[in-house]
Amino acid sequence: MSLGTNIMRLRSVVGLRSQKKLAELLDVPQSQVADWEHDRYPVISVRSLIKLATVFHCSVDDLLAGFDPDYDQVLADVAAAAYAAGKWPDIAVVGEGDALPGAVAWDEHGQEWPEVLGWVPRPADLGDPHAYGVQIRGDAMFPAYRPKMIALVSPARDVQEGDEVYAHLAHGEHLVRLARAVPGGYMLQPYNPGRRVLFVKHKEIMALHVIVYSLLRGLER
Repeated sequence: MSLGTNIMRLRSVVGLRSQKKLAELLDVPQSQVADWEHDRYPVISVRSLIKLATVFHCSVDDLLAGFDPDYDQVLADVAAAAYAAGKWPDIAVVGEGDALPGAVAWDEHGQEWPEVLGWVPRPADLGDPHAYGVQIRGDAMFPAYRPKMIALVSPARDVQEGDEVYAHLAHGEHLVRLARAVPGGYMLQPYNPGRRVLFVKHKEIMALHVIVYSLLRGLER
């Protein structure tokens, strides 16, 4: 994954549909955003990375995820040490239809971002530092998932045929579905026969994050 791909993905997650909107928030030319997203810059300044992270409500590490394997390994080692020391954080939960704005769900004043509904304890074997929870709102995945249940999602997992996923689509929609690969894209299938199956092309998918656990309840705050 490239830095440009991460910028495009995070721009979609926060609901900025165009490069122009992002450029206006950053006070830079639209052409500069286009160059970033198409990886025409060999290096982006630290100041620009911080500005991007601020707009995306994420950390600089989220922007750099997948950009350099050695750096990713350093982050994984730090996370593993934190987990071994019993300092692994609880998992932030968003509502179905919303997107978590990165691994860090706190602003510079120590306040939770508005998207976060609450927190649940982290399962002992869930080591993905970017894991988050999704509180089910609709009935598309009934009876397996009912409203108020929580799906725990791991962006680090590779999608396998038939996985349950939290899909982030390019037009801003986010939904829990069963993913089945087909030529040209994926069929996003509900369990509820009263809901339609959705075909999405590869270019329309920003991310498919795999659901690894489901909880009947458990928001702590």
